[in-house]
Amino acid sequence: MKVSDSAQRFGFLVADVQRLFGRRLEQFARRTLPMTRAQCRLLVYLADNRGVSRAVLGDILETPPQMLARMLDRMEEAGWVRRRPDARDPRIERLFITRAAVEQLQVARALSDKVRNEALHGLTAFETVQLMQLLQKVRRNLMNVVPTPLDTVVPATLRRDPIVCESDDGNTESDPIDGPDGHLSECADLHPQ
Repeated sequence: MKVSDSAQRFGFLVADVQRLFGRRLEQFARRTLPMTRAQCRLLVYLADNRGVSRAVLGDILETPPQMLARMLDRMEEAGWVRRRPDARDPRIERLFITRAAVEQLQVARALSDKVRNEALHGLTAFETVQLMQLLQKVRRNLMNVVPTPLDTVVPATLRRDPIVCESDDGNTESDPIDGPDGHLSECADLHPQ
């Protein structure tokens, strides 16, 4: 089978791997999760960017404002997202994930790990580590040249070590990364290190 020129191009290859990975994840998610892949993706970004505004989240996700507003409405009704007015500017809504969303993200991450294992089948442990390191290096290179609005929009208090998470009753809680028993708190970052 002849490989086309576009399949040899970096951008095309990365996008195609993402497309195929996403489709496989969607196959698993339909059977296991009560949310779509797009909603999972939104929650991952909210977990990483607690207190982000809707405008900045739309920029990160590259999602049109009306589509994002509808998705956030549905997710708030499901109890996965909470909105709070900004302390300095009440016109700005700050977005947070709830504990219920954290539980769904844990399931989604397990599914993602399953798809990752399928995708990396046949690679040695060394090749897997090397691939991840190289992709992280490429990502850092691009992050150095692509502007990010988060540094100027999310208040510094929301980016500190304590994890701010909305409880189901709408109150915010500040949990340390490690809970009192040494385990990760429910609100801790869900990304594997």
